Amino acid sequence: MLKTKQNDYKILYEKYINQMYSYGKSLGIADDVLYDFIHDIFLHLFEYKNEIAQGEQGKFYLLRSLKNRFISQIRKEVDQVALTDIEEYDFEISITGLDRIEEEEERKETGRQIEQMLACLTSRQREAIYLRYMQGLEYNEIAELCDLTPKGARKLIYRAIDRLREQYGSVSLLYLFLLKDIFPF
Repeated sequence: MLKTKQNDYKILYEKYINQMYSYGKSLGIADDVLYDFIHDIFLHLFEYKNEIAQGEQGKFYLLRSLKNRFISQIRKEVDQVALTDIEEYDFEISITGLDRIEEEEERKETGRQIEQMLACLTSRQREAIYLRYMQGLEYNEIAELCDLTPKGARKLIYRAIDRLREQYGSVSLLYLFLLKDIFPF
C-alpha cells in the first residue's frame, strides 16, 4: 500500500514539477527556495495523506499551494505586512521554451517580441495571461490564485488582451494563443 502511494506521488511530482517551477520563477522565487517550497508541498501531501486528482484540479491545487507558500514566506520575512502590500510582487514571464523554433535568429526575435509585448502589461495582467494561456487554468481558478472574483479575472484578462491589441494589433493575439505551444511544459 505504501509503495503504491509513493508511486502515485512520484507520478504527480514528475507531471507537475516543471509547471510549478515555471510559475514559481515567474513569481520571482529564487531557485533554492523554490525547490524547497515544491518539496515541502509534496512532503505535506504525503505526510497528511492528502489525495488530489492528477487532472486540472490537481494542477490548480499545486499552483495555489505554491503561491500560498510564497505569500506565507513573505509575511514571515516582513513581520505581517498587509496583504495589499504582498500583492505588489513583480510577476515576470521569461522566454525559455522557444527551443522548438528551429532557426536561432527567429527564436531570438520571437522571444524579444513576446517580452516586449508583455512588458506593456501590469504585473497582475501578466500573471493572469500566464495562468490562462500558458498554464491553461480556468477563470475561476485564476480568480482564486489572484484573489479576484471570476468576473474580475475575466475582466483583467480582457483588459490585458485589449491593451495588447491596441499597442500591437492582431499579431499579439496570435502570440497569446500560441504561447502554450511555444512554451512546452
